[in-house]
Amino acid sequence: MRGEEGFTLVELLIVVLIVGILAAVAVPLYLGYARDARLAEAKALVGGVLTSVQGCLQTTTCNPSQLAYASSRNGLGSGGLTGDGRWAVTVTDITLNGNQWGGGPIVATGQAATNVAGLVAQIAISAGGVVTTQCNFNDGNGLVGC
Repeated sequence: MRGEEGFTLVELLIVVLIVGILAAVAVPLYLGYARDARLAEAKALVGGVLTSVQGCLQTTTCNPSQLAYASSRNGLGSGGLTGDGRWAVTVTDITLNGNQWGGGPIVATGQAATNVAGLVAQIAISAGGVVTTQCNFNDGNGLVGC
């Protein structure tokens, strides 16, 4: 009599179970990594704009409340949009009180109908010069440290 070849049903069910468990663990981790990578892009955008604005503040011919100055140095188009239209960067009025920052935050907002919709990253500088980075992970918790 010839021997049977192949896998038994039990062996196949065990393999399917193991793959299912691995997928249940891996998918949420992957989604978290993807979200973090998108927010890293936003943080890089606001960091670049912050650097441009700080350079602007060191000159006497710059009006730091204008996004156009920072946009031209960071590859942003009109209205602070990135070339692919996924992020919009806004800079609120920035003033100096003595030699300290006195303005609002620099914010990158994910645009609707993109894979970054609802994500927000911002850099704020307090009147005392303390820099804080905050993100909205689109999870209902609002802006939190990131």
